[in-house]
Amino acid sequence: MRHTLVIGLIFLAAAQAIGAEKPIPQDTARMEKQRRDRLEWNLRTTRGAYDKIGKKNPRWDEPARKAMEFASRMFSLQVDPQIRVDDVYKPAKIAIDAGCDDPLLDYLYRRSLFGPHYPGEEESARQISVAAEALAASRYPAFRRAIGCQMAGSYTLNAKEPSDASRKEAERRYDAALALLPESVAGDEPNVFWEDRWFDTIVDIIQGYRKLGLSAPAALERVDSKLAKLPALKVLRLQIRGDFWYKYGWEGRTMALAPAVPAGGFEVFTERLDNAQKAFNEAWRLRPDDARTAEYLLDIEKGIGGDRSKMELWFDRAMKADGDRVGACATKLDWLDPKWHGTAKEMVEFGRACRATKNWQSGITLCVADAHYRYADMLDRVGKSKYLASPEVWSDVKSVYDEYLQHFPRNDVVRSKYAAICYLAAHYPEAHAQFQVLGDRLTQWPDFPYLPLESMKRLRDDAARIVAGK
Repeated sequence: MRHTLVIGLIFLAAAQAIGAEKPIPQDTARMEKQRRDRLEWNLRTTRGAYDKIGKKNPRWDEPARKAMEFASRMFSLQVDPQIRVDDVYKPAKIAIDAGCDDPLLDYLYRRSLFGPHYPGEEESARQISVAAEALAASRYPAFRRAIGCQMAGSYTLNAKEPSDASRKEAERRYDAALALLPESVAGDEPNVFWEDRWFDTIVDIIQGYRKLGLSAPAALERVDSKLAKLPALKVLRLQIRGDFWYKYGWEGRTMALAPAVPAGGFEVFTERLDNAQKAFNEAWRLRPDDARTAEYLLDIEKGIGGDRSKMELWFDRAMKADGDRVGACATKLDWLDPKWHGTAKEMVEFGRACRATKNWQSGITLCVADAHYRYADMLDRVGKSKYLASPEVWSDVKSVYDEYLQHFPRNDVVRSKYAAICYLAAHYPEAHAQFQVLGDRLTQWPDFPYLPLESMKRLRDDAARIVAGK
């Protein structure tokens, strides 16, 4: 234990030095335009579409438009104020109570039934299905109707033990969503945001087909055959293929640490990620400056490459294309983790470069806290606490979390992680305060290294006892 602690303290001194990590590309003007354009596009395809073709009435127009505005802000990841599902629910409920029967408003209302308003799994699936049916028959933008169909299928399949009839209904919904592709290409407003929505929708449909019993390659082919008929979607088609092979590769390897990967797992992983790399390389050739393509190629380089210069190339390309690409920052941080290809010192230096962007809006600044937490996780219990509590490290952690939570006070995942780090750093009053804010919304976070929810609850209870002097 003493040896581990000594190593940790030696590294701590080194980590305080100014790193050699170069600044992360942040084209502020371009980023602000992208954020603004995304919001305006979402508004045009919700509230704007309602004004043109919606079922309007003075009794409900105002709350209906407000619900669509809030939904657009939520879809666009706008902040100040941060919009959540319950914000959409309130005006949508007012419109519904006033007699509104507009299909888009009704769909948004059914999708906002969470928390105390949640009607239960089966009833929620039924309501979403009814709302999606009405939306699909409307004249709203085809891609929004397709999302409704896909969501209805997924809600139906996610219900406990779906019947054969429910499974057939889910399949019909997925097929209906894909059938809207030609209409969407011809009549919607194609742009990067439109492609983002179709990308997410199609990826979910592939997963849905697999839940229905199709093999992974068959599920891909069922979708790919539709995309192949639409030359305008060639890049999107390649990205869908790349995403499929990337995820399918990780299925073959599993998320286990290297020594526990099943026999043949690495070979399958390499073969499938090679297929993904080929698809994304072709997508980049056809459309350079695409942030999604660059980010995937960065992640694939982590998995089957390890070349620092190639990693930096794809990271730089991703961030120049979209300076808000927090996923690219998370992937580079992972690449620099000693469990992959880097060192602890490089990992912390990069985390501090993320903090230097001052881009709290996308969450990039939080990477410095993640870097310190990753390093602390390598130490024993005493070394972990001393490292996180040291003035330089704690200043990094507290400053970025305080700033982020000032703007995103209702991000329970981020606050839960902060509460845990406060506890591990022996800042018990702060940990207790954060746990108190969370209440029963305490939750886990998905990225490495994580703590099980039961462990989080023990930290919460222990912080309360310590603060109470017990």
